[in-house]
Amino acid sequence: MQVGVLTVVAANLALVAGFWWMSRGKGVARGLRRGAAFLLALIGVAGGAVTYRAEHRRQEAAERKNAELMKDAAGLKTELTNALALGRVQEAKLASLERTASEQRQMEAERAAALESDLKKAMEDIGAMFNERNGVIELVLKDAVVHFDTDRSSLQCDSKERLSRVVGAISRVLDAVDSITIVGHTDMRGTPDHNKTLSKQRADAVLQYLADSGISRKMMTGVGKSYLQPFGYGTEQSMPIIKKANDGDKAMAENRRVQLLIRRKGTTA
Repeated sequence: MQVGVLTVVAANLALVAGFWWMSRGKGVARGLRRGAAFLLALIGVAGGAVTYRAEHRRQEAAERKNAELMKDAAGLKTELTNALALGRVQEAKLASLERTASEQRQMEAERAAALESDLKKAMEDIGAMFNERNGVIELVLKDAVVHFDTDRSSLQCDSKERLSRVVGAISRVLDAVDSITIVGHTDMRGTPDHNKTLSKQRADAVLQYLADSGISRKMMTGVGKSYLQPFGYGTEQSMPIIKKANDGDKAMAENRRVQLLIRRKGTTA
């Protein structure tokens, strides 16, 4: 910018010098030429000043624009830095959650294994049956293990002592249990309605004992199946099969039982 202004000034000075040189001599003409030279010089200087002012404004505008661009660039850099930092924080949180989930799954697997092992041992101790399928543990408490008086639903003392071992095994790893269904079964003696009521009462008696021993009632359900699901069958059966399954005292004793169906957490079936 300064070089351009100096060039204009130098040109005007040269012009003035030229006119001054040409105005040497005498008379009115010389005075007029000198006046014209000074006027041109003034015009040149004014033009230089205008040029300087315009160039100065242009430079200021360019500097402001450059400053704004630098400010925007700094803002974008800060945003990018913050985004990268946030991304690293999110990655760390995700990794932590994944580790926690993995540890939780491992813990649940260990608790499920402990539950199964403890229940197996408890059932062996009391002479009851243990089965496991698709995350559901079936405990079969036959009439000889959990005993009721004929046509009654009150648990006898020796039955309570045996059940206490089952309760102890469940209680140690209760947080691995999702729900417990207690199913009562009878033999074929008596009417269907009577056996339906009796089987439900016996299931509820076991449920009450478990609840009194500290297992949450909310996670338990009592069901009465009457004689419709003989021992060895997973579902209710037709009358010919039921009659065959109740043929004789031994067969009927097998059918008088209480099932505990313990569903482990994480089971979808």
